[in-house]
Amino acid sequence: MYSNKPKLFIFAIAIFAILLAACQPVATEPMMADSGSMLPLEKVRFGLPGALTHFDPALPGETSEGSTIKLISGQLLRLDQYGVPQPDLAESMDVSEDGLVYTFTLRENLMYSDGTPVTVGDIVYTWERIKDAPPTDKGPIANVVSVEATDDRTVVWTLSIAEPSLPFWFGRTGFSVHPQAQVEADPDGYFRSPVSAGPYYVAAGEPGDPVVTLKENPNYQLGPMAVKELELHWVPDPTSRSLLLATGQLDYVYELPPQARDTFPPEVETFVVALGGVFHLSINQQISEDHCLSNRDVREAISLAIDRSEINERALLGISPPVIGYFYTGQPLDVGILPNGGAQDLEAAKALMANTPWADGGCSFTVTTYGPRPGYVEGILVFAEQLKALNMEVTPDGQEVGVALDIMANSPDYHAGWAVTGNNGGPPESYLRNQFLDGFWAQRSRIDDAEMKSLFDELGQTVDQAAREDLIRQIQYRGYEVQSIIPCCERSVMGGSRVGQNAVRTVTGASHFIVVPLADVEQ
Repeated sequence: MYSNKPKLFIFAIAIFAILLAACQPVATEPMMADSGSMLPLEKVRFGLPGALTHFDPALPGETSEGSTIKLISGQLLRLDQYGVPQPDLAESMDVSEDGLVYTFTLRENLMYSDGTPVTVGDIVYTWERIKDAPPTDKGPIANVVSVEATDDRTVVWTLSIAEPSLPFWFGRTGFSVHPQAQVEADPDGYFRSPVSAGPYYVAAGEPGDPVVTLKENPNYQLGPMAVKELELHWVPDPTSRSLLLATGQLDYVYELPPQARDTFPPEVETFVVALGGVFHLSINQQISEDHCLSNRDVREAISLAIDRSEINERALLGISPPVIGYFYTGQPLDVGILPNGGAQDLEAAKALMANTPWADGGCSFTVTTYGPRPGYVEGILVFAEQLKALNMEVTPDGQEVGVALDIMANSPDYHAGWAVTGNNGGPPESYLRNQFLDGFWAQRSRIDDAEMKSLFDELGQTVDQAAREDLIRQIQYRGYEVQSIIPCCERSVMGGSRVGQNAVRTVTGASHFIVVPLADVEQ
């Protein structure tokens, strides 16, 4: 049970501050301060919130695995620090005027880290291997009718209907290229220590190890990189990550508890990263009909009863402002679907509950979340207090990330999940697919709504931009009618660095980190 978790967490931060004051300085290797004058860095020790359970892009994973897979894999297009797809293995991408044909020309003399040539056959094999894989976002590729290698440097994607989000799809984890011959020769063992056509290769460690070392790939055509070696440390406890960063045993931490931001020494820079998504409550649409969450009015009452500002201030320490709809701030197609701009309305919530069998109580449910992530369990505890006004009982279920994902996807007893909707750099239609059609969170809310499917089908066949934008707005209105996802607050995390932000960066609008090629830093 987590009933006293916020107090325990504050206590842990206080203990962290005491320990920090008592710690002697730790000898560390020379690192850059805040400029590129000392680049490239020899090594950066990176603190990860999640375990590296695998390196296979065809398997489900989360931020730690996804970022690592990108670093140790070649991609046709790679997202830059601004979330924009840029040529990687591809020298160029040409799109036909009607948007139905994408032609990729590979760079010459591409090689993996072991010297094996990268071939167009590997590109086509990657497509065949991941197009139906569980973690693959299938929305942007739903209209692909063929993928063909036309010569030894050219691969052509042909679509039945134009799909503007396709370039962003190539920049995600799934389309990570590996040699067909080696994967097929050892399907069970290859991804324990794969070769790489990306910026780094695995030099030490295997999936499941607490420390994995990546070294710069000498055959990567866009190298050298701003960091020669990455040492990836799995540190699930947020207080431990803070202490290791403060004492110099880690150089960069992706996810820190906001409560610790004022406890670091001057040489540690902290920063808030807006990840282009939204904290949300995702509700199982296939739950038993006698459960309160199966009732649409109950779900809307929850949305009206939660105080998003209080959740932000108490659980997320003010770094995740409340949202007014399904989108994060700055998306021009956000219709602001939440009544009253997302402000709490207990009177309206109680009016809805009055017409349900649970007006006087009996509505209880468990909310699964990522236990090691700062603010996640705390967020549930805050809105659990708020929902007592509706006579609801909410129990947090904080699990390791992989366990939580499995419960959300597969458990027949799953009620709801508290996590974050993301976009990883894609356009608004892809973001909404993620929530309401066939994406990651649509799968976890188990939504199956015929009207929603019809709207997405029409969107997929519509080319006129104004008409597409109107359909995107209609999808948001339908989302509110269904109430499968209740949005709360901006998706933001706090990071910390002893090496500045020139070499290692978090991608704008996406939940992964990158290392920058040295040439890009110098520019």
